[in-house]
Amino acid sequence: MDWLLNIKKIKKEKNLTNDALSELSGVSVGTLNKLLSGASADPKFSTLCALSDALGVSIDEMTGRKKGGESSFTRNEFFQKYMELDEEGRMATERVLEREHARMLREQSITTYSLDVPQTRTIKLYNIAASAGTGSYLSSSDYTNISVYSTPVTEDADFAVKVYGDSMLPKFSSGDILLIKSAESVDDGEFGIFSVDGESFVKKFGTDRLISLNPDYNDIKLSEYNRIICFGKVLGKLKK
Repeated sequence: MDWLLNIKKIKKEKNLTNDALSELSGVSVGTLNKLLSGASADPKFSTLCALSDALGVSIDEMTGRKKGGESSFTRNEFFQKYMELDEEGRMATERVLEREHARMLREQSITTYSLDVPQTRTIKLYNIAASAGTGSYLSSSDYTNISVYSTPVTEDADFAVKVYGDSMLPKFSSGDILLIKSAESVDDGEFGIFSVDGESFVKKFGTDRLISLNPDYNDIKLSEYNRIICFGKVLGKLKK
């Protein structure tokens, strides 16, 4: 079993969320998310040490390496020596570690996944303002194909749109890119992309109105006379 699967297995056994593991290890949530999704390159030795300490296991246990004998000094002593190095020394140590790790993978013919090639997918990014009045994002040609990391959320998304304005603060800010799953309707309290009489909005659905989160903006009250289209449900937003 490779080191990534081991980390996920131990993390699950200890019932730790990414946020909790980040707090325990000091590894940023962004770095941890990329690491656990397989999207980042080989982790630094200091990152592995921090994660093994947080998970309460040895480097050997976490990486799945079988020891041929006892080390001349403990992992903590090794980590302490590493931390005492200057920047040049740490970079040299990490270069050796990356080279030897790559050699080990080649020799053991591990082909489960490649750390050098992040898994990505392509989705259409539409412009809300430019698409207003077209009647449907799915029939508009005003989009750009963008590559995103493959995650459960991005895999479920059919397209993406960019937020303009601040009516949905603090949840969504101007410039945020939202991931959308195509849907003809959303449930009460869910966020969606709507067109009302040809103008597009990102809003929270409230049965008889589209709700603005920013108190400086009024809700959009709906009536039988409005031409209302739901383009889809907001699944989340891409991290900047």
